[in-house]
Amino acid sequence: MKVTGKDGYLYDVKFGPVLVGGAGVTVPKDGFYKIQSCASTGSGIPGVDPAKKGERGLKAGDFYFARKDQEVAEGDSLIPMNLTKVSFVTDVGASAQGQVFDVTTQIDVERGARAYVASVFKERSGTINGYFDVGSLAQQELINEFNAVITDDGTHISLKPAQSGTHHFMLSRRETITEGEVEAWEYFPVVIESFQTDKPIEGVCPFNFNYRVDGTHNPGIYYRTVEAA
Repeated sequence: MKVTGKDGYLYDVKFGPVLVGGAGVTVPKDGFYKIQSCASTGSGIPGVDPAKKGERGLKAGDFYFARKDQEVAEGDSLIPMNLTKVSFVTDVGASAQGQVFDVTTQIDVERGARAYVASVFKERSGTINGYFDVGSLAQQELINEFNAVITDDGTHISLKPAQSGTHHFMLSRRETITEGEVEAWEYFPVVIESFQTDKPIEGVCPFNFNYRVDGTHNPGIYYRTVEAA
């Protein structure tokens, strides 16, 4: 099924307290979880399909969609990924590129074509566009990359010094609750390269930022067939 922009949303990810497995421990609700550890035997985390050759099972650092009441065995530990829609966003741009190296030698002259090998590293980056929104905590965290953020609630005034870090996002390419249909979700932790917050003389104030995906945190795209409730 082909998708359109209205089929998905950008979410901010906040990690909840670790769910440590053991006797009688189950997943409290449907949702995405990051794997902190897997039991060496008898894990409650679903295994790899043996028919899919060359693919591996999930391991620590990966994420997956866990169903409510799924067993969390001793040795398993899961970190809930709590999702909140990012209110200020309009468009999410993304691109990927990889480097290639020219390995042409004199023996390739007879073939009349150059020879290349691909780098093992690929880079993904893009721009997220939206509007300045004073009510968005996610936007405040992004601004905090380049500025100190001071908050005044009428009783207390707090200053958070500028600090850099990784921002965790989940992008739903397609969301559905229809049994048998396929959802597509993309987890992408990012580092911020720059942002732009112009103030025009009239009209809305844009808030745009450029990001680069941080591979340290195991990004990936997740296709899920919706099961019966």
